[in-house]
Amino acid sequence: MSYNPAIPRNRYDSYGDREWSRLEKDGHGELLYRVHLEILKRYIHPTDKVLEIGAGSGRYTKDLVNICEALTVGDISSHQIEFNKSKMKELSLFQKIQAFHVLDVLDMSIFENSIFDSIVCIGGVINYLLDREKDGITEMLRVLKPGGILVVGAMSFIGASLYYLDGIRYEKDQLGLEATKWVFNTGIQDEEHYPVPSKHYVHMMRSNEMDSLFAPFPVEIKERSSAGLFTQAGDSALESARNDKEFWELIVEKEIEFTKLQGTLDCGMNMIYVVQKQNTCT
Repeated sequence: MSYNPAIPRNRYDSYGDREWSRLEKDGHGELLYRVHLEILKRYIHPTDKVLEIGAGSGRYTKDLVNICEALTVGDISSHQIEFNKSKMKELSLFQKIQAFHVLDVLDMSIFENSIFDSIVCIGGVINYLLDREKDGITEMLRVLKPGGILVVGAMSFIGASLYYLDGIRYEKDQLGLEATKWVFNTGIQDEEHYPVPSKHYVHMMRSNEMDSLFAPFPVEIKERSSAGLFTQAGDSALESARNDKEFWELIVEKEIEFTKLQGTLDCGMNMIYVVQKQNTCT
């Protein structure tokens, strides 16, 4: 199946305020948020000119704008951009943001080459690109300065299959065993092989696929991390832990620590790759 920009656009145009609330409403969301934010704080510098792609409703926008010198915000969904603007106004941050753009990561021709110090593309933008994943990386590297940092987040297939195993078994009854074999072998939900009713067509990735994605490019992988590792404990265990404040802070601390271990990379709900563009990359 080829990339269809209408799929993520329509999904997030109809998402309402869920994109804002999903990272705070439960333990799963908070773990994702805390791990991503810890990484962003280490790699984004106060003098950086930053582009945030797939910014959504602004959950990370509000943090990035206070970390860097200049922030430009982009998303494929006009609804999410408008929601982001309203949240930044509500938080008195709107004037600090350089610009808001409705754009597709595959076409950022409004930007010149090599103008951003850092690019943040988390939340699964790359998963929607399907056969155009490498084109997405190419376009982001085009607008990134040599020596600049690119932070890419992706939905993890193995982590998702562990958490949603019962749902996959249910979908086996609806779609058949061959479809189930397909999604386990490829991580791809598409119209031809795994036509889920939601039409949420994505490529959930493995770490070896992320490694292969970056291999053709002159970049150095600075860090690999999972996120949402303790989510595998289950919703009730996670919420019980969250209700014990001192225990929960320990869990968050260990989530950040354990997600950096090589053996946990595929086991969280998301993967985060931090790469640096080398001087030979144009």
